[in-house]
Order: sequence, then C-alpha cells, then structure tokens
Amino acid sequence: MNHSSTDRTPASTGARSFFKHPSFVFLLLLILAAVEWYGNQLLVVLVPENSLPIQSFAVEKGGEWSYHYKHSVQQTPVDEFFRVNGVDDMTMTHTTYESLGVGLPYDPAEGTFKSLKKDGKFDLEMNRPYKSLMFRTAVQAMPKIIHKDKTYDLCLLYGQGTLVEVKVIKRYQYWALHVL
Repeated sequence: MNHSSTDRTPASTGARSFFKHPSFVFLLLLILAAVEWYGNQLLVVLVPENSLPIQSFAVEKGGEWSYHYKHSVQQTPVDEFFRVNGVDDMTMTHTTYESLGVGLPYDPAEGTFKSLKKDGKFDLEMNRPYKSLMFRTAVQAMPKIIHKDKTYDLCLLYGQGTLVEVKVIKRYQYWALHVL
C-alpha cells in the first residue's frame, strides 16, 4: 500500500481538532448558554417527607402563589398569598378569610386590615418574609397550593398527615434533588 497518496500533512496528522469548524464551537456555546439560562429559572417546590414525589412549578421573581385551607376552629376558608422574591425568599403579602375569631389575624400590628364588603370577606395585608414554609396535610383542612390555573391538592398528592416543605430553588437545584 502506498502511503504517499494520502492527503495528510504534518499539521493535520494525529488527532483531529474539534475547533476546525467554528460552527461547532458556536453551537456548543449556544447549548451551554441555554442550559445556564434554563437551569437558573426559579421553581417553587413541594417537598414531602418520606421520599414521596416532589411537585414543582416555575415562577418568575415577583410571581405569586397561594395556600388555601379550611380553618380548624372557624371552619371557614382561608387564602394566604405569597410573592416569590428569589431563592429561599418569599413574602406573605396578604391573607383573606370569611370570619373573625380564634387563630385568625385581626390585630392592626400584623398589617393593614380591610373588610371586603362586596365579597363578605376580610383581608389583612402584610409583609412577612419566609425562607420556606412547612404544612402538614389534613383532610379536614383540605389544603391546596394554587398557582395560576393549577391546583395542587396536598391530601390527594401526599395523603393524610404528611409534612410538606414549600420553598423556592433554582431549577438546577431541583435536578440535584432528583439525583440524590
């Protein structure tokens, strides 16, 4: 076999360079930028005890979600509203409820109290910061997390008595939760 007919010069012998084609380098950088952008999106995650499946939803900074439940003493619905400020940073912005009584906020020191006469409800505007929240499911309370048009019924998802932590993380942290 005659090796003189090959087109290999000393500069191109050996391992072939990936960087000979700039379009491959550009494509690689584009993929890395997309993974970086996607991985840094914020998620609200519902992390139950006992290794039950984690639920999550994407949210932007300033996005809101609510926690709906039936109050154990008053037996009336309560809605608590939260704003996402960043990783491990949420603020309870207000609580809406139908009756005044034991266990429900009413003190002006807790926030700005308003009566929503047209709806027959009360609203307490506040500014309470949280890193995360812990809820224990109970069928009597019928707890639900609501984000936009999606409802996460905690009792249906996790059963009676399960402790559920709600927190804000980045998507790449969520990926790590699934690997571990």
